[in-house]
Parts: sequence; C-alpha cells; structure tokens
Amino acid sequence: MRLPRAPRTALLICVAAATLAACSGSGSGSGSGSGSDGHTSRSAGSARTGVAAPSAPSAPADGRRSVVTFAGSSPLGSAALRHDADRMRARAEALGLTDVRVEARGGTITVTGPTADEKRLTELGASGRLGFRPVLAAETLSPSLTPQPSPSPSPDPARGRAVTEGLRPRATGSASAGAAPGPAEGSAADAALQRRFAVLDCSQRRKPTEADGSARDSVVACGAGGGADSPPVKYLLGPTAVDGAHVASAEAAYGRQGSGWTVRLDFDSIGTEQFAAVTADLSAQQAPQNQFAIVLDGAVISAPSVSQTLGDGEAEISGGFTRESAEQLAVTLDSGALPNPLAVTGVTRLPHT
Repeated sequence: MRLPRAPRTALLICVAAATLAACSGSGSGSGSGSGSDGHTSRSAGSARTGVAAPSAPSAPADGRRSVVTFAGSSPLGSAALRHDADRMRARAEALGLTDVRVEARGGTITVTGPTADEKRLTELGASGRLGFRPVLAAETLSPSLTPQPSPSPSPDPARGRAVTEGLRPRATGSASAGAAPGPAEGSAADAALQRRFAVLDCSQRRKPTEADGSARDSVVACGAGGGADSPPVKYLLGPTAVDGAHVASAEAAYGRQGSGWTVRLDFDSIGTEQFAAVTADLSAQQAPQNQFAIVLDGAVISAPSVSQTLGDGEAEISGGFTRESAEQLAVTLDSGALPNPLAVTGVTRLPHT
C-alpha cells in the first residue's frame, strides 16, 4: 500500500520532437476521459499500467493492414523472443490496440495491425530504457555548427522545480564541485573522455551510441536543446544516478489549468532516495552542472536544471504532448524496458483484400 505523498513537485521536461514527436504543439486532447483530478483512469489490462486504455482505434473502411518486423541486435532464442512479445502485447492492450496481433517465430517478432496505427505498432518495440545522468559539460551548437558555451544561469522563481533549458530560466547555483564524479582528473581515462567530447559531432542529430554504455561510466552524447527547432547540444554525462527500473509507475494525464497532456512518474523507494540525493547535489551547482540528462533508449531527450531537492518521489514530464504521444510514452515507461532490445527490420503493407 502506498503511503500518502506530499504535494507533487513538477518536473517540466520538453521532449525533443525528433525523438518522441512530443513538442510539436499543444496537447490535442480535450480532457475527455480524464478523472476529476486530471488523471486518466488506469487500464485493467496490465499489472503495471499507468494510462487509460483509450477507445480502440477503428480500422479504416478499406481494412488496410501493416506488418512490422522486429529482431534483436544479436540472435535471440525463442524464450527471449516470447518475453519481449508478451511485454509488447501488454503495451498494445494498455493502449487499447485491440486489433493487433503480436507473434514470435523464426528469430523475429511480427506485429500486425491496421495501417492507420502503423506508427504505434512500431513504437510497441521501443526498448524503454530510461536513465537520469548528471551533466558534467555541455555545448550548444549555433546554426553554423560552431560550438558555443552554455548560457549563463539566471534566477528561477519556481522553487522546487526542475525546469527545461530554453523554456524557463535556470536556477542559480553555488560554485562548487561537479555534480557527479567522473574519471579522476588528469588520468588517462579523463583525457580520453575529454577528447571524445571535443570531437563529438552532433550536427546531424545522430542517435548517440555511448549513452547506451555502462551505467557506471561517464559518456558523451548528443541531444536536442529546448525542442525540435533548437540547435543540437553535445553533452558529457556522469554515471547514471537513477535507473528507469526504479520508476514504479507512469501515467498520462491531462494537466490542470489547461497545461495539456503530461506524463507523471512515481519512483519506488530506491528511486525516491536516489532522485532526492542527485537533485540535492545538482541544485548546489552552477550551470551546466545543475542539470541532469534524461536518456531514453540511448538518446538525450531533455536536460532540465534543478533549483531544489526533489524528495517526494514524483516527477511530471510535460511539453506539448498529444494524448496519443503521452499515453505511448507512459505505457512504454510503465511496462518497463523490454528484456531484450529490438530494432525494426521491416514494415510491409499488406495488399487490400
């Protein structure tokens, strides 16, 4: 049984549209289907669901269907495929995608459903690996791709919030040490890390590879700034401070006061303790070391700054979600990461019958 919590402290995150198509505009939902407190009701179809199962999307009149094929980065056995397929079925059920078939066979997983839902069929295979890493250094690229230093910090009147760079002012911090220990300064590992950061090319907004590395390692990574139209940013990130495995639940909700659709997170007891510790540390730093990067499936989707310890074990992701994109992200996070990461190997549109 959950104990009552203190009032929720919002974590405002604008997710890069290039990654999750969540920053293209204001939420399109009208709030129908939400409870009186702004939360969508929980689906009964999954043990860890956190979003309402919307009314099942109706297939187009012509009945067109698509088949999306997934495979592991390395060959997967039948048991591993079954585990992934089971989780994908649970995601489809939580999303209300009732006219979808998930099958594991021949070393691949196929997802068959209406062509009108093709994007959502593809997203069922998202790994869902989430992590929070402290930012050790950041450079924003100008339109000419010339590295620029991070903006100077300015006071943030919203105490108790982690806010997104580019949307709200950053918190002012004290000049103290880095947010998280990396390799020992002056060591060969530190020199190698600095070289990787210096030569990192984020001009094409390529998906980072190092951010998928060991949670105990410092890495370099690319990410968008405040949104899809913002210049790319390259990051040097410390070891993972909070792993997404400690997200106890996630749910899509239509925000109060007309703020649109959001994704609300609850951490378990370990995640709550870790999140409080890292935000306490970061809130005492100067920019950019008062930020942490939210890394989803190897991509930095946001790097909000911190002004105060966030110790209630709750966070809220916002930033122009539609109902569909908020529900998709919530289900992906709430179901937990796929046991074995998958990649789309093909999409076939079946002939009309």
